[in-house]
Amino acid sequence: MANDSILGSPAPPQYVMWYHNDRMINYEDSEENNRVQVMTEPGGEKTHSRLLINEATSNHSGNYTCRASNTEPDSVHVFVSTAKKRYKEEF
Repeated sequence: MANDSILGSPAPPQYVMWYHNDRMINYEDSEENNRVQVMTEPGGEKTHSRLLINEATSNHSGNYTCRASNTEPDSVHVFVSTAKKRYKEEF
């Protein structure tokens, strides 16, 4: 999950967009539709936006940027590691 807080704005931003490796995330993409969730909570001087990717894979690794109207963008680098599950057999 990536979080972005927009502080000190006289009014809530008109939009908040998320980018993965400089490409805008398409929430309506059929493959990603059930995986990607964006929750934005507008407020007076503080707006909070969260990007959640369910069942993330290594393809989701990379740079994530949050861009809101009338603000500077903010970025975070995410590394997704896949691990093999180990099951213990019980008799």
